[in-house]
Amino acid sequence: MKTKKYLIAIAIFGGMLFTAYAANAINQDGNQTAKVEKARVKIPSGG
Repeated sequence: MKTKKYLIAIAIFGGMLFTAYAANAINQDGNQTAKVEKARVKIPSGG
């Protein structure tokens, strides 16, 4: 029972952290400040 309570507390805390990050990722203008940039994959010509 004690482990279950700790697990629930960790899940709630993690959800709060995720929500806070998501709220901070969008600034006051509604634009996203957190961007995911993809690196170009270089394919070798020899193989």
